[in-house]
Amino acid sequence: MAVEKIPSEDIFDQATANLLVKAGLGLSIGVVASALLFKRRMWPVTFFTGAGVGAAYADAQRIFDSVSTLGLPVKSTGTQPKDSA
Repeated sequence: MAVEKIPSEDIFDQATANLLVKAGLGLSIGVVASALLFKRRMWPVTFFTGAGVGAAYADAQRIFDSVSTLGLPVKSTGTQPKDSA
């Protein structure tokens, strides 16, 4: 018997993979920048890792809340708000 995945699980998996990739990339860039440019200080590693996590967080917000995504149509509920004037 095959177990079907819920679409929200796919979205969560995508957001988690995005977080791991962007945080790892930020960590790598931070380590290289720290070793080559900043005399092995810790702040470039922290800064670039945080920037990667922040970018992944912004992408996760876009994935989970598709209404805020530019270019997507907003579905109408069919009811119009009444004028109070």
